[in-house]
Amino acid sequence: MNFRIGIICLLIAGALMLTGGTAAKIGGDRGWYEFHCHADGAKVHLDSEYVGDIQNGMLSVPIYTTGTPYSTYTVTYEGCGSYASVTRNLPVVPAKGQTIDIYVDIEPAPCPTPTPKPLGGDIGYYLIWSNEDGVTIEMDGEDKGMTMNGHLQIPVYTTGTPYKTMVASKPGFITVTEDITEYPAAGETVDLYVTMNTDVIVAATAGE
Repeated sequence: MNFRIGIICLLIAGALMLTGGTAAKIGGDRGWYEFHCHADGAKVHLDSEYVGDIQNGMLSVPIYTTGTPYSTYTVTYEGCGSYASVTRNLPVVPAKGQTIDIYVDIEPAPCPTPTPKPLGGDIGYYLIWSNEDGVTIEMDGEDKGMTMNGHLQIPVYTTGTPYKTMVASKPGFITVTEDITEYPAAGETVDLYVTMNTDVIVAATAGE
């Protein structure tokens, strides 16, 4: 009888040890980045990895202290079909159990106000809206100017060869190439929207 009781006790002790070992591994060696931002719905990336949306003004992201550290964060907020984006270098990696607060001040790009369409003539217009000023716009390789105050108006002859491609570029930002599928009639304006996002690699290099 004592032998059987001893075996049972050993089995129970072994089960407890296994349970204790598993419980100790839950969570691992983790710290947290806690992002604070008033723009609910803003998307947060660490390097190029999406980690969640801002909800109720914050987002808590667990970080394994033994993993490969991230170097930058990007917070992007969409408004009216265009984006505002902030990219910064991350602070130090949080230690086990530590929370590092990161405060992000971001404003959505302003909603464009429709421009009255000009009347008459054989000229139409493209109105380019962008979340950044100083963006160079090219159509089929032709330089059409730069955005100012959030937009650029480009006159086009309706009897000419239609443009097929638009390229938007600015130093420090990712170049955007879009197909042109709408063509203004005489006296008509076609609105096109360009979203410029910071080149994370360039921003990280500049921050070193």
